[in-house]
Amino acid sequence: MRAMERKLTSPTVLRDLLARHGVRLRSELGQHFLVDENILARILELTEASGDETAVEVGAGAGTLTSALAPRVREIVAVEVDRRLVPVLEETTSSHPNVRVIHGDFREISLGSSGERILLVGNLPYGITSDVFLKLIREREAVERAVFMVQAEVGAKLVAPPGPEASRLGVHLRAYFDVEVARKVPRTVFFPPPDVDSALIRLRKLPRPRITAPEQAFERMLALIFAGRRKTLRRALLNQLSVDVVDRILAEVGLDPRVRGEALPLETLDRVAGCAGVRDQRSSHARPALSVPPNRPAERPLTLPSPPKGGRGEGEGCARGEGGL
Repeated sequence: MRAMERKLTSPTVLRDLLARHGVRLRSELGQHFLVDENILARILELTEASGDETAVEVGAGAGTLTSALAPRVREIVAVEVDRRLVPVLEETTSSHPNVRVIHGDFREISLGSSGERILLVGNLPYGITSDVFLKLIREREAVERAVFMVQAEVGAKLVAPPGPEASRLGVHLRAYFDVEVARKVPRTVFFPPPDVDSALIRLRKLPRPRITAPEQAFERMLALIFAGRRKTLRRALLNQLSVDVVDRILAEVGLDPRVRGEALPLETLDRVAGCAGVRDQRSSHARPALSVPPNRPAERPLTLPSPPKGGRGEGEGCARGEGGL
């Protein structure tokens, strides 16, 4: 079986394996499988797998990474949405009793609940990248770190500094994780090759968040700012707050009303959200966070670790006028 695992990085072996199981790859599911030993080795290195943790793989595909990572962790949960690939996974991982194959959508699986560290890995299809990262943020208590393959453009936006290239998702992630682009990955190392290059990114959960503002207020502020990138911060905030409240917030934080929100560092965005979110913390009728994906099906438990949530601080010295994010 060891030889089989190594050969999974061979396009010929992979093509024959899929043909034997009657599987034709579907581009709409982002099915582009890694066929490069060096990139595979780099992924394993980036995981820093210690042998005493559980790993969860998003979109395990044919099991190339699954089989390579299995000897380095206590258990690996291989989640695959395409039912046709489940027998393929069961075959390629059969020599690893610590591999558990689950047919399902990763976005609908709860990562919660027993207190051990979770490592997340996967080659993320473009269509679900934002959903996966939002899930990572929402269930971060269960996650220690993650290594993902994403489109190169997505990776660049996740780490972009304040300015025109900054992204809402990147700012949101960096509130809770260290995010780094570990290396660029050419499209030629996948079977079949996609239309764009990729990037390997690594995320490490911070010991404590970089923000102290109420979480929902911070999310809503990011939604306002990045929904109107051509607007000044003042105009963006006026979509939900009164003129008096916005002007008091800008004065308290010491901001030029003409500044654009995407040009502000995370620390300043935190202060703005903290001021704007004070009313939310005192109200039992706060509006739901704008970045929650709508109509998400109920999650089913995976019985994985999750330590208890900690408290969150409240903005101090902020305008407390009517209205709030």
